[in-house]
Amino acid sequence: MQESLQHCRATLSLLPASVPALVRMGMIHYKLDELHQAQESLNSAFLLAPDDVSVLSLRILIKINIGLPDEALTDVESILSQHPGDPFAVSMRSAIARTQDCSSPKDALYNAGLIDLAESLARDELTAVDSVQNHNFLLKCYLVNSKHSALDFLQECREWSKEHAHEELLPQPKEFKNNRNPDRRLRLGIVGDYFAGVIGAYTLLPFFKLYDRDKLEVYCYNFGPGGEYIQPVVDHYRDISQLSGEDFFKLVRHDVIDIMLDINGRIRTPNYFETLLRQPAPIQINWYNLPGTIGVKAFNYAITDDYCVRDGEESLFVEKVIRMPTGTICAWDMGDPPVVPPPPIKRNGYVTFGCFGDFFKVNETVLNVWADLLGRVPGSRLYLKSNNLRLSAERERVSEFFRQRGISSARLMLEGHSSYNQMRKCYEQVDIALDTFPYSSGSTTINALWQGVPVVAIDGNDWRGRSTAAVLAGCGLERFVANDVAGYIDLACMLAADSAQLLDLRANLGMCFSFSPQSRVGEFARHFEDKLRAIWHDWLNNSH
Repeated sequence: MQESLQHCRATLSLLPASVPALVRMGMIHYKLDELHQAQESLNSAFLLAPDDVSVLSLRILIKINIGLPDEALTDVESILSQHPGDPFAVSMRSAIARTQDCSSPKDALYNAGLIDLAESLARDELTAVDSVQNHNFLLKCYLVNSKHSALDFLQECREWSKEHAHEELLPQPKEFKNNRNPDRRLRLGIVGDYFAGVIGAYTLLPFFKLYDRDKLEVYCYNFGPGGEYIQPVVDHYRDISQLSGEDFFKLVRHDVIDIMLDINGRIRTPNYFETLLRQPAPIQINWYNLPGTIGVKAFNYAITDDYCVRDGEESLFVEKVIRMPTGTICAWDMGDPPVVPPPPIKRNGYVTFGCFGDFFKVNETVLNVWADLLGRVPGSRLYLKSNNLRLSAERERVSEFFRQRGISSARLMLEGHSSYNQMRKCYEQVDIALDTFPYSSGSTTINALWQGVPVVAIDGNDWRGRSTAAVLAGCGLERFVANDVAGYIDLACMLAADSAQLLDLRANLGMCFSFSPQSRVGEFARHFEDKLRAIWHDWLNNSH
């Protein structure tokens, strides 16, 4: 494809107005997941041939994939005005319609990072209907609201549990008929719905391929997609997507599971939280998605890491805290680091900050800090990419927020969701990534580092705000972790002023991450097996 690009450039050097060459170049960039370069080529072609169907069709695909589906609608209607009933245009119009927001009011507010408003609605709904689902949504608001602490989160969990979790009915350890041999092969259940998603494919599946089958017998209870990938790499695969909670409970008891790992956590829905409240397995562990407490006694242990939960913070958990070493709650197998181009400051002449995290983490406090940062770094840009920004109303809201603080919309790049490979390519437009607070990122940070983009973070006051700091510490990049907001802004400004360091980081961060504890899946697997064995022994010692 690179040779074809060279031919296109040669043609355009002789015939700058060659629409076929521009379209061909745009198509090549599109196939390479280089969406911004493709967009640039097609915009040039559009200026020359605004009614050309081939130009319009490719522009539609690029806009949808870059996360701006509503902007593609104009091109769709242009094709239909020329060719009523055009199959491609009709299908694209339907696809764009499906991207519009159909969330409930509280979900829409939450997804936009308007957490105070979302929490207010959540409280009203919980007052009207005191359900598990409504309470779990309130807890989601607690997690990302800077007005609440990890202690507030725990206390809210406990207040609800005393009324609704029926903890007095939990089975006693002696009621379970599991073989009490301390050193036998353990039956490990893992329940969730995103084993084969992007994150699961890089973390869970590699672990499944490496766990010691002499020590663990793994039962995967999957209620999401990807069974064809999971089934060959675990001992027992269970598709529970059509099972009721009661049937799932009976299946776990039938399988005589010793340890059940819940990878969804109570606030990532859907889940089988209400079933797990009855404790179908003697040992239930919160692991993977929610690095804090579940807040109910049906969960005996929480596996976290030694960076996010520090000595003396065990009181923030109902569960007994088990810490993985070196800040690794899981490990990633991403292959060899990609070859990435130099940082965009080299070609742009200005620095571009970016955040590709979910927008529910981008509260008004975060936006205000980013506005201050843009004010401190003249000419800088901010690139935000999140599914919520696929909506034109949300892009306008964010633009208006910055306009009121003296930041022109010309300094913003706002885009919605792209595919995983396309999203990683989009990091080529970012010089410095910015973490969110008080709820920190995990996989977003790892993807940025993998693409050679340094991340600036704050070492949070509790487990909610330390995920990025843990990853950076594992990579030997503690220098990019600030103690507070002022230090966060100072660090970002210092990096923005050091283009030589940005160039060096771009070339080496991917390799740096590949040597960090977060990339050593085999080592992680051995540590994890040891922790599970220690949990089993601890339960046996306390289950008389």
